[in-house]
Amino acid sequence: MSVISTTICFIDDIQSVVDGISKHISWERHGITVCGTAINGEDGLNLITSSKPDIIVTDIRMPKLDGLELTRRVKELLPRSKVILMTGFSDFEYAKQAVQLGAFNFITKPFSLAHIEEIVVKAKEEIEALRNQEHHIADLEQRVQESMPFLRQELFAWLLHHKVNEQEAKQRWEYVKPDLEPRHLLVMILEIDGFDEKYRNSPMNELELARFALKNITEETIALYTRGLVFRDSANRLVAVLNAPLSDSAAAIAEACCHHVSVYTSLTVSIGIGRIVSYIHDLFASYDQALHALSYHFYTGGNAVISYEEVANTEMSLPRSIRSAEQEMVYAIQSGNVSQAITTLDHILDEFKDRSPLPKPEYFISLYYELAYMMLRAIQEKVPLNELADLSSIVREGRVSSERSLADMRRVLHHIVTLGCEHIENQSRSAAVKIIQEAIQYVKSNLDRDISLSACAKAVHLSPSYFAGLFKKVTGMAFSHYVTQIRIEEAKRLLLEDRPIQEIAESLGYAERRYFSDVFKKYTQMTPSEFKQAHLDNNFPLQKEGVRE
Repeated sequence: MSVISTTICFIDDIQSVVDGISKHISWERHGITVCGTAINGEDGLNLITSSKPDIIVTDIRMPKLDGLELTRRVKELLPRSKVILMTGFSDFEYAKQAVQLGAFNFITKPFSLAHIEEIVVKAKEEIEALRNQEHHIADLEQRVQESMPFLRQELFAWLLHHKVNEQEAKQRWEYVKPDLEPRHLLVMILEIDGFDEKYRNSPMNELELARFALKNITEETIALYTRGLVFRDSANRLVAVLNAPLSDSAAAIAEACCHHVSVYTSLTVSIGIGRIVSYIHDLFASYDQALHALSYHFYTGGNAVISYEEVANTEMSLPRSIRSAEQEMVYAIQSGNVSQAITTLDHILDEFKDRSPLPKPEYFISLYYELAYMMLRAIQEKVPLNELADLSSIVREGRVSSERSLADMRRVLHHIVTLGCEHIENQSRSAAVKIIQEAIQYVKSNLDRDISLSACAKAVHLSPSYFAGLFKKVTGMAFSHYVTQIRIEEAKRLLLEDRPIQEIAESLGYAERRYFSDVFKKYTQMTPSEFKQAHLDNNFPLQKEGVRE
């Protein structure tokens, strides 16, 4: 803080007195500057008017204007200046009158320079004490003004989140003086759509810039219609408190905010609007209503305005008449039928989405978990749990929050169905391969018998029809064709060992040699004897077999 010099002037009709006290005391060492002297009251008043000294030392008896009148004039002109009167003993009554008029002190003549110096210094100390006090008060007032935006935000946080007393609300309102009327107010809550996805890995300055832009656009848009104040409510939300507009609806203002945000930034916002309240102590009700309305952006997916009036009457319980559809979905998943499972899932979701009024978003959040874990349990019945880590992770990470929409929920559930059906299909394929491998082993172990499809199906505990389809799916050929092919391959091996043809036929389940030869020729284009001779002569390639169609 800079040091302000204290100024002083001396007025007396005796020149030697004026010169003595102005020149023979080192006023500068006290931080006091002599701004002038005068030898009569009239000149003294002119000096005081022009230089406005902090301290005036004046005689009482002077020509043209006495000290009493001068004191009266000084108190009117410079009420903060200190007047010190010099008086003779006979003028003592005058001096008391001057003190009553507001003079700081008086000195009786004759006096010493040390005495007048002491009194002047005391006057200066009082002046400085007053200056310091005023500076302190001004500093406090400045700090209060600088903190006023924060105090206003604190006031609104208190009003919006608590049910408050009307009188206390009024007192605090009058203290911070928001630029709003305290009556006919409503609350809008703006939420940045997809906030987590947009800013999860963004630097803080980018996030702050986006918040600043959103707040600025919202304030400027509201100002086009009515008075309002905008504050940050959370990381991804702003709350606007505004006086109810006289002509345009609050929904129109909110629509304009949505439009301007989407035009001037890369963001979109969802806005919930509460009802108008009559006085500030009811603002918490409008805030709760706006928050409830905002939750319905679950259906819109973002960039939309929802008024509490639109969703106020949704306190209905929804009948659960779709258990059969849920069971149908489970069957479709367990059979690996992706398209049927998704069609049934969409039917379940649309059954409630198309109702009027719309159910609370909380219902769908509960439905998400019910369906997700129903799917997971159905899949776990077909696939070992240790193979479903990815699916369990999707169920957990796909949890529905206030930022997610119905479309998000649908996408996650579709993903669970698709991935789950893939797991079941892979598991079924693996199980089928094991069964068919067991069937093939059965065939190879019983080549000397009459191997029928029914007998093999029974050996692997399947129905003949299901086994026939499964065998064709895994091996790519019909069961009977496969059995014949295995027998022919074994026959070729035995022929090259120079085993008798009749013996070979019997060992492979053919009772008649002729029938065996016909089958062999059909598959290899030569009789068993020709095959044997060709290979013995090394005149025929080893692989020339295949059924002619």
